Amino acid sequence: MDKPIEQKYLIKAPLAEVWRALTDKKEIEEWSGATAFFYAQPGAQYTLWEGQIGGKIIEVVPQKKLKMTWKPEDWTREDSVVTFTLSWEKDATRVDLLHENVQDFDYAGTTEGWNIYYLGEIKKMLEARGAKSAKPKAESKKQKAGAKKTAKKKSAGKKKK
Repeated sequence: MDKPIEQKYLIKAPLAEVWRALTDKKEIEEWSGATAFFYAQPGAQYTLWEGQIGGKIIEVVPQKKLKMTWKPEDWTREDSVVTFTLSWEKDATRVDLLHENVQDFDYAGTTEGWNIYYLGEIKKMLEARGAKSAKPKAESKKQKAGAKKTAKKKSAGKKKK
């Protein structure tokens, strides 16, 4: 088949955060829910999902491009390559995914997997963080009580005049 997988994602998070989610071991373990070994350096070996997927880092251009080989345990292909290209678009990071030389029997599953288990999870994690930081902090009981006392004093002062 040798038809590449091409997908685009808009993630409402800064480029630096998306890059970290793609390349930082702790971040990868958070969104994947599994152990990983990842060092974003050309020539470095990596593993994801407790070794179920592995490969070698080919190219690293911080916050712009990550290219690596891709080999799940059950694939026989040794020439599968994944490229993530990042850019800023309006108020979100755009991630263009290109996955070349996908094992024929796993093409549909791999296509779906990028959204369900990889970039989709990164998007969920980062956008949830952004939503949390964008919400105003809830007032504590002490702050609410203090505000009520201040309001009562102000209204009492107005009545006396």
